Amino acid sequence: MLEKLPNARLVSMGSSLKFCLLAEGSADLYPRFVPTMEWDTAASQCILEEAGGAVCMLDGQSMAYGKTDPRNPSLIATGDPAFDWKSLLPR
Repeated sequence: MLEKLPNARLVSMGSSLKFCLLAEGSADLYPRFVPTMEWDTAASQCILEEAGGAVCMLDGQSMAYGKTDPRNPSLIATGDPAFDWKSLLPR
């Protein structure tokens, strides 16, 4: 994925802070391929979506909450829902 984004940077910080960077326009894309928990993402997902962004599972569906298992699957967060992140995934 990084090879397809030549200007990408890896930044180490919590998921909720990364969602906020997307919301303020300081970042474009946040792929997360290891589990997070619902409480790691719920509030910041609301902030990001209110700013016009999106948080999706890899199948393109919006993240759901209130599941029996509070672990989230892999996700993609973006400040622009029109960003073609699916083209960046390995095939």
